[in-house]
Amino acid sequence: MIRALRGRMRGVPLLLAAILLWEALPRLGVLDPVFLPPFDRVAVRAGKLLTSGELPLHAAVSLLRVLAGFALASLVSIPLGIGLGLRPGLRERVDLFLAMLRPISPPAWIPLAILWLGIGDRPAVFIIFMGTVLAMLVGVLAAAQGVDQRLIKAGFTLGATRPQAVWLIVLPGLLPAIFAQLRVGLGLAWMCVIAAEMVAVRQGLGYLMIQARNLFQTDTVLVGMATVGVMGWLLDLGLRRMERRVLRWREGLEAHELFDRGGDR
Repeated sequence: MIRALRGRMRGVPLLLAAILLWEALPRLGVLDPVFLPPFDRVAVRAGKLLTSGELPLHAAVSLLRVLAGFALASLVSIPLGIGLGLRPGLRERVDLFLAMLRPISPPAWIPLAILWLGIGDRPAVFIIFMGTVLAMLVGVLAAAQGVDQRLIKAGFTLGATRPQAVWLIVLPGLLPAIFAQLRVGLGLAWMCVIAAEMVAVRQGLGYLMIQARNLFQTDTVLVGMATVGVMGWLLDLGLRRMERRVLRWREGLEAHELFDRGGDR
């Protein structure tokens, strides 16, 4: 616990330096305060938005949309990625389809989402889903293709059925890659929700920021951006803690631990 806290504290000096630079540049006239207000002004604005309840409301709405779209994308991408990774014939049938869908950026889905689903939560969740599911799917698929077949053959030799081999051998071996894709997908989900909320909804952090832009309230825009960063960091932190609990068996086996101990000397 102490070691983990010490590791997080190492990033504090860089964060403080960035905040001091942010405060100093507008104050010294290097940057126009209209376009980049000093940090203290943004902090005051954040306090007002918090006490009024406006910021918590928009943040909660965005969070619910992110979790909904991310959960749907996870439920689709993980089992489908494992299935396609283990079945080359099936993968070849859908590869062209996936290859054509992947380059389509999430904002490109916004017009269709509004036409199909109207205004509100549903188009935002749909855009988050489309923006995350393919990236996670490709990552899980690639990891499933790389599972050591010798482990699976050993399982078959010991009498395991195919479902048992997938559940007891393939899935545990893929968990590190799955958690990595979940973290990637969660970051993409926040990017997608902000894009969706700028055009398709009437609440959320993206809506707050686009309204502030229209009113030239740069401090509010920065408060919204900082809120996204903090919430994304907290969710990622939760995923990493879950990963450490689930993958406790990896402790002492990871390469970075060897380098941390100076094992390359």
